[in-house]
Amino acid sequence: MNVIQARKERERAAREKLILDHAQRVLLEEGFQNLNLDNLAEAVEYSKGTLYLHFRTKEDIALAVVTRALKGRADFFERALEFQGSSRERMRAVGFACCHFAKVYPDYYNVEMMLKSHSFWEKADEIRQHEYAMQGGRCFRVGHRIVTEGQQSGDLPKSKMTSEQIAFAIAATAVGSHIMARNPHATVMAGIDDPLIMLIKNVDLVLDGLHWKPLSTESDLAAIDRRIKKAIFPDATWFKD
Repeated sequence: MNVIQARKERERAAREKLILDHAQRVLLEEGFQNLNLDNLAEAVEYSKGTLYLHFRTKEDIALAVVTRALKGRADFFERALEFQGSSRERMRAVGFACCHFAKVYPDYYNVEMMLKSHSFWEKADEIRQHEYAMQGGRCFRVGHRIVTEGQQSGDLPKSKMTSEQIAFAIAATAVGSHIMARNPHATVMAGIDDPLIMLIKNVDLVLDGLHWKPLSTESDLAAIDRRIKKAIFPDATWFKD
């Protein structure tokens, strides 16, 4: 790539970031239905035609907003793989990464929940759908890798469930906990003060139910969390050890 091409790529990336930053604000403040391309073009001070150079529909823009955050989630998960410990401790590091993501991208699940309708996916570009799936796949592969490690080491006993199904169950528990935590009425009724702590406890219940050693009752969980923060996520200022 020559100098001119490199400059054009930087300009394109900066322009797309500007568009997505404004689109994210609109999605959070006004909802998907009020994401209007004419107003968005005016806000970023580009023509509507320029927006179409990047995105075919407003569904593509919304999906790109979520994909950008999902990439951050996958980055955190892959960083968690660097943690040295038992397979159960390494899965806890992924849970820590999940909580760290929720702090860094607090509005991710609010935006993603807007995109669940079948009609949305029918209008989204296949390339954008593929990019979204790629980032989601990165997250799943991290969890699945550690499940496989647990089975190979003997920490995780054999089960009628496949390793993929076990990874899915863990991911579903974590994501479901995040979504429930966005509902203040649900957290109040359940008497939950810290949804992130509850998320980790929910995952522990699943892992204990799978008899993944060492069980949470056999471990100094606070000490493990301190090790995870020190070794992998020193920037996790939200975690008070």
